[in-house]
Amino acid sequence: MPPRASLRVRALLAGGIVLGVGSTATLASWTDVENASGSFATSVFATESSVQGGTWAAHETAPGPTVTVNSAGYSPGTVGYLQVVVRGTAGSIAGGIDLTGATTTGAADLSSAFRYRVVRTTAACTAAAFTGTPTFVVGSTGAQPLGQGSTASSPLAAAPASAAGDATGFCFEVTLPAGAANTLQGKTATATWQLISTSV
Repeated sequence: MPPRASLRVRALLAGGIVLGVGSTATLASWTDVENASGSFATSVFATESSVQGGTWAAHETAPGPTVTVNSAGYSPGTVGYLQVVVRGTAGSIAGGIDLTGATTTGAADLSSAFRYRVVRTTAACTAAAFTGTPTFVVGSTGAQPLGQGSTASSPLAAAPASAAGDATGFCFEVTLPAGAANTLQGKTATATWQLISTSV
C-alpha cells in the first residue's frame, strides 16, 4: 500500500474515536419519582376497677374505695376476704398487672400482725378460691406480711373498641394468725394496695 493511503486510514480512525467521546458527553437521562405516605396514631391504655362488687370506675388516687374486711372484727385465727377486679376500658390494649405491697396506717403492731394471700380469680372470693390448684399472686408458700407484693405480673386482656375487656380478679384472704398478742385488742388499721397496670 502506498504511504499516503496508509496515513489517510489512520486519520479516519482517530476521528471516529473523537466522535464517540463527544456522543457520550451529550446524552441526557430520563427520571421519574414515586412517593409514599404513612399516617400514625397512638394506642389507648386505661383501666377501671371494682372493689368488693362495687361500681366500676377509675380509682387512680389512693386510697381508692375503702371497705371493711370481716365486719364482725378480727380475733386470733379469724380470716376475711376482699375482692378487687380490674379490666381495660373500651379500646384499651393488653397489659399486665402488678400488685404492690400494702402501705398501712393505724395501729402499727396490728398491721404487722396480719398475714395475707392472694389468688387470681373472678369467681366468688371465699375460702373455696384457695382450694385445689389456684393461681397464686401472693402467698403460694404460705401467708405473707401485708407489705409483700406480687413477684410476677397478672395478664390484663385487651378490650374491643365498643366495650370493656375481660376482667382480671384478685381474691385477698387476710388473716389474724392464731396466737396473736392480747395487746392487739380494740385496735384498727388500714391497708392500701396498688394494682399497677402496664401495657404490653
